[in-house]
Amino acid sequence: MKELKFNHLLQNLKTDKQAVKEIYEEYYPKIIIHLSRRVGKLISPVDIAHDTFLALMSAENFSYVEYPTTWLYTMADNKAIDALKHKNQETTLPENFSVPFQLDELVLKEDVKKSLRNLDQESQMIIYLHIWEGYSHKEIADFLHLSYANVRTKASRAYDALKNYL
Repeated sequence: MKELKFNHLLQNLKTDKQAVKEIYEEYYPKIIIHLSRRVGKLISPVDIAHDTFLALMSAENFSYVEYPTTWLYTMADNKAIDALKHKNQETTLPENFSVPFQLDELVLKEDVKKSLRNLDQESQMIIYLHIWEGYSHKEIADFLHLSYANVRTKASRAYDALKNYL
């Protein structure tokens, strides 16, 4: 679609259903393909494309768009980034996660078990959640009701202690 036509449709987006339809039919398949390449299976490209068009229809006062496809791709990329951030923030620990856990069931190598047993329970928990379960320090801090800085410090000290033991 030529930039002049796109900008004309963009200015009439709120009042003309045909403008919405033309932009959607022209760019929706392109955005789906673009997002599929960018985010793969991490999030749904269809959902992000729909969010992009919803944002487009709810926006006010557009300036002239020189490169419509690039502009829409950038808008879709930003929506995808927001969705990925939101998805990562929603990660929570399982309901049945128990504190204290059994260290012997988690670690196979005896020397690693012995090293971990030399740590206090909270440090063991932090190391377990970070290494074996893959949670970030921020998620661990939220779960254990500690500050982020406290978890980072305890993790760093625990790693140093483990290096000394091993």
